[in-house]
Amino acid sequence: MKHSSLRAGLRVRVVTALSAALVASGLACSSSTSTPTASDETCSGAAPFAKPGPNAAGVTTMTFDGLPVEVWYPAAVGSEVGKSHDVYDVRSWLSATDRAKIPDADAPLFETPAYRDLPVAGGRYPLVLFSHGLGGYRSQSSVIMARLASWGFVVAAPDHLSRGLAIVLQGDTSKIEDNAAEQLRATLVAMKGEDSNPVSRFSGRIDTLHVAATAHSQGGAAVSTIVTDADITAWVLLASPGFGEGPAGKPLLMMGGTADAFAKLGAMNTSYDRQPAGKRYVQLKDGVHLAFTDICAIGKGKGGALGIAKSHGIDVPDLALQLITDGCVQTPLSVEDSWPIIGHYVTAELRSALGVDSAPRGLDVAAAKCFGDRIATFEDK
Repeated sequence: MKHSSLRAGLRVRVVTALSAALVASGLACSSSTSTPTASDETCSGAAPFAKPGPNAAGVTTMTFDGLPVEVWYPAAVGSEVGKSHDVYDVRSWLSATDRAKIPDADAPLFETPAYRDLPVAGGRYPLVLFSHGLGGYRSQSSVIMARLASWGFVVAAPDHLSRGLAIVLQGDTSKIEDNAAEQLRATLVAMKGEDSNPVSRFSGRIDTLHVAATAHSQGGAAVSTIVTDADITAWVLLASPGFGEGPAGKPLLMMGGTADAFAKLGAMNTSYDRQPAGKRYVQLKDGVHLAFTDICAIGKGKGGALGIAKSHGIDVPDLALQLITDGCVQTPLSVEDSWPIIGHYVTAELRSALGVDSAPRGLDVAAAKCFGDRIATFEDK
């Protein structure tokens, strides 16, 4: 793979200088940490996945042997007309006791970019497995997963309740277990079954020969475990330094943020450097740990999800406090301005790695220039 590198420090200035050159030539779509304009958010196609794809994203909740799984998918064209976006309620992932403390008037809701239970578009689509982080939940990254669905993927995210939000809020780390790897494998088996089930909405719709494993934060442990499985073609780690060296021959994208207090820059750099060739690395300048999730955008007018919980007498232990709040403060790069960049790179990587595109699109230096100084690091080795 051709090597190109724009690394932190001096290389950040190289990105900024090149971005200025693009502005002068009329090709750049953003400057500093501003959001690209709607008229040219893809920089004349240099970053084609910085906006949603041709399909609306559908979403449905499935249960396999008691395991809840959120599934996003390309919806039939026009089926979203007249429908409202799906909304989830974070109280669904609290204990029954804590859930009862928060009234409907203060419900921590998030409006996702997807639509509930639309028909699936015709065609066969690669499968992406997603593992959420410690203290997270299956829908936590709906913005990024819906972006993938709009560009031609079926995404399946199981709930890892044994290390989910309710367990972390209890504050007893001895109760935290991690059987996420087994749950991802079970989800893959179940989705293969859906593809071959003539009465399933996904009958004949899932390309089970092209499967990627993706993760946020602690989910990287599960993905690092299953990436050696024969079924897995490629992997993506978001704000996760990974857990050991991955296998050769399986494309890897690592993304992080320079302001991340959990997946710190040094650990991310070290982990990336030890991975075999066939890898890409993107660091968001001033990006935070929760930029890869919906969490910071929930309950903003009410002090965030944490503020809502505390105002209704829910005790939040230190571990949960850190996990729920890291980055949920005003920074030069907001989480909302991070989402188009993350959506672009994850989509571009998986479309390339899983054979959707015949050649990589939006994975060169031109895309990094498009996002200007919001990109601190871009490497392709």
